Amino acid sequence: MPTIVAVDPGVSGGLAIAFDEDIELHAMPETLTELHQLLRTNATKNAELWIEEVPKFAGKNIPSSTTAVLFQNVGRIEGIAVSLGYVLHRVTPTAWQNPLGLGGRKSCAGQSEWKRKLKNKAQELYPFLDVTLKTADALLILRHAKSSRS
Repeated sequence: MPTIVAVDPGVSGGLAIAFDEDIELHAMPETLTELHQLLRTNATKNAELWIEEVPKFAGKNIPSSTTAVLFQNVGRIEGIAVSLGYVLHRVTPTAWQNPLGLGGRKSCAGQSEWKRKLKNKAQELYPFLDVTLKTADALLILRHAKSSRS
């Protein structure tokens, strides 16, 4: 199986990297150089990068400043990944969230509660990993990526 890198592209996001059955979790690197190094280190033949698509709108719940940073991160991550030979996959939040049966973001009182719910689900599915709020989404995207390949 090729290396699979799953990415939650937010500033408070992270990466989950699978090498066969081994999984590493990383908070989003703080610099472009660190991001490049992490992706370059894991660029194997036929490596895949699965990245969450970000909303194409801003509004009350998503300030335009947040959207701008998300798109900047997505562009950087995709550019580095493609330059290193990764096969790129984009995944919508509903595609990886719906199979978890968590009721969606609207089932929670707010963003913090939703993020904790995702973290708890990730920890339940991967009890042997030290899941954080920064890495939970990436780990669940990785789960989706692996199940999509089966």
